Amino acid sequence: MTTRTPTGSPATTVAGPARSALLSNPYGLSLREIRAEIRRCAANGWQLWEIRLRFTADRKDRTT
Repeated sequence: MTTRTPTGSPATTVAGPARSALLSNPYGLSLREIRAEIRRCAANGWQLWEIRLRFTADRKDRTT
């Protein structure tokens, strides 16, 4: 039997620093768009570090 997480559960919400990192993404996508893109990449087998590298702008080693 499949179960769904209720709306607002910690499994589906982005809070705190993670939310601000996603909102300040280098592509200017909305939070809904960036979540959809992350789901697409994860379905294609991307590692978590690859997703962070691509979609967050809070990297310390970038010069820009």
